[in-house]
Amino acid sequence: MNKMFTYNNKRMITWNLFTGCNFNCSYCWARKLAITKLQKAYPNGFIPTTHSDRFNKRFKPDDFVFVCSMGDISFAPSVVWDQVYITAQNYPDTKFLLCTKNPIIYLNLKWQLDNVYYGTTIETNKGYEISKAMRTYDRYLAFKEVYYPHKFLSIEPIMSFEIDGFVSWIADIQPEIIEIGADNYSNNLPEPQPQYLAKFLSLIKLIAPIVVEKPGLERLLSL
Repeated sequence: MNKMFTYNNKRMITWNLFTGCNFNCSYCWARKLAITKLQKAYPNGFIPTTHSDRFNKRFKPDDFVFVCSMGDISFAPSVVWDQVYITAQNYPDTKFLLCTKNPIIYLNLKWQLDNVYYGTTIETNKGYEISKAMRTYDRYLAFKEVYYPHKFLSIEPIMSFEIDGFVSWIADIQPEIIEIGADNYSNNLPEPQPQYLAKFLSLIKLIAPIVVEKPGLERLLSL
């Protein structure tokens, strides 16, 4: 996801106690930053790396924290997962968001935490090959089996889709929050036509209580 979104009129914050990813998504803004402008902050580039010096970050009760925004937490070792769990326990009034392209990892967590949101990214229901991550269909199959109460779905960058099937996936997943965004970095991805996107938005708003339309989506709606 590029650029954190606003939730309850407050900007989401990040906690990068682990960074990096091996999925090699063609559109990944985080990888590009880590190996260019943020090289000093990320000397290992986008190689999965644990940052133990960031474990003890403090949070406010009304914070919504995106954990590992500069990577995919599915590559994190157990010490990172343990720290996230401990911190979420210690800050029960703070919301923590996990997001991965490997939602299978949630199936064995068995966390009893009401302030953690479990998320995945599904950009389309078509079979575009843009990364080494598991197919979007397989992400859907795994994520619909996740029974935690707070589920988060990122549809970013949204790509061309088959509308009935994609809406059906979302109905099966039953996310509490959907955030949807466009390709804002000119990666030449296949994008949906405005009439299909408009209809899609109207349908998913009947499913999810919260649908966040990210800046840049208006470009697709006005093509």
